[in-house]
Amino acid sequence: MPNNIINLIKLKLTESLPGNAAFSLLAPQYNSSHNILKAKPNTTTRNSAVLLLLNIKKESLHITFTLRSNDLMTHGGQISFPGGKIDKGESIEEAALRETFEEIGIKPHSIEILGSLTPLYVLPSNSLIHPVVGFSKQYLDFIINLDEVQEVFTIPIDYFSFDSIKIRQFFIGAEEVDVPYWTVHHSVPLWGATAMILAEFLTIYHQLNLVKCV
Repeated sequence: MPNNIINLIKLKLTESLPGNAAFSLLAPQYNSSHNILKAKPNTTTRNSAVLLLLNIKKESLHITFTLRSNDLMTHGGQISFPGGKIDKGESIEEAALRETFEEIGIKPHSIEILGSLTPLYVLPSNSLIHPVVGFSKQYLDFIINLDEVQEVFTIPIDYFSFDSIKIRQFFIGAEEVDVPYWTVHHSVPLWGATAMILAEFLTIYHQLNLVKCV
């Protein structure tokens, strides 16, 4: 079953993606008219790549997450996918694989690239995130770079449901914002850009499950 799902995911990622329709399910909701999905990148925007890494544990498909170091200047202490800045001359996929190796020690040759999700612009960090989906058949033996990551963990994909989304209030700048999140960690919520990217991937995954049931 899991190997069949991987093939279906790979095929689905070649088709039209849900993009903002999925992002909006986990996008922070401002009380003002500000809509973060309407913000656009500019000439100073940094391009970055992240890897949504899948693997199979006990016949279940898992997603890999990192808890970023508190010492990082941007998004420190938050749950994320491994990733970072795209260096000059690198492709998006090369950057995602390199950053994954540098942060959690998974070698690029052990990961099959399945495709890409919709790029997401993050206004607070002025970053355009290019999400890549990868799959590793191998046991994931993490080697953590503690300068960037304080923890790495995996969560079964079937743990996630859009019915289990919770809402809490954060201050982003001076404005109080309603922030949707999932509980996946004992002390840190899964929210923001990582949750929005995951929402798009889960939308695709749930469509595959519906197809299987027909």
